[in-house]
Amino acid sequence: MGSNINARFEDPAYQVELALTRRPTQADVAIETVRKQRSAAAAFTLACGASGLEDKEIYLAIGIDAGYFSNIKKGKATLQADLVSLFCKQVGNTIYPEWQAYQLGCTLVMIKSEAERRIEDLQSQLDKERERRAWAEDIALGRRAAA
Repeated sequence: MGSNINARFEDPAYQVELALTRRPTQADVAIETVRKQRSAAAAFTLACGASGLEDKEIYLAIGIDAGYFSNIKKGKATLQADLVSLFCKQVGNTIYPEWQAYQLGCTLVMIKSEAERRIEDLQSQLDKERERRAWAEDIALGRRAAA
């Protein structure tokens, strides 16, 4: 039993790079700034810069190599469509797809789930009920004349 328990951890084959977990900065970038970008590469670079993350934190998280990431920023490559959602989550913004949509004369709209729609409807009903209650209390206390 003369084996070294730490031998496995010292072997480079067993060493794995830890994922970086820093959160992106929630920067407010004006839509006009996004639309002024002259190329997809410029929009991609703006999205990365607005995140406040290092390039390595982005390309490792979305599963592309440094060279390909660099080529996207230079306009020599594009981000695959199936990685756009993951990219947006990683950088914490939708600058890149917003720019793409604008090139088609469109804009992005967040899709509301059925639950979100129901919550909005219930909130609206609650607000109306609160107004009615306040009105009724005012009448009961003599602060308002009945209609």
